[in-house]
Amino acid sequence: MVTSIPAPDDDARRGLRLALIGLGAVPLTIVLVGLAPHGLRAGVYLAGLGAVAVVSIVGGARARRALSAGTALRARAIAGAILGFWLGITAAVLWFWTLVGVAL
Repeated sequence: MVTSIPAPDDDARRGLRLALIGLGAVPLTIVLVGLAPHGLRAGVYLAGLGAVAVVSIVGGARARRALSAGTALRARAIAGAILGFWLGITAAVLWFWTLVGVAL
């Protein structure tokens, strides 16, 4: 028999998972920047930082939605929301100021 997982619990799991994927993408971005040719490093850095920001913010939003809907997995949802929003907003601000620095 297949048991159904309530949507808020699924959002809590996926939100934390996306926040952790965003966290893991930070060292991956660093490695890719180190391996990239000198002329492409700024673009690789901006792409990696943008991906970290998007994935983390989406994870934080899903975890926050799970909290609003009353999930049974409150600790996962809280951890996912805090980590996702903190990392995502930090990466987005760094992305913006790096773009400004590259453009000038």
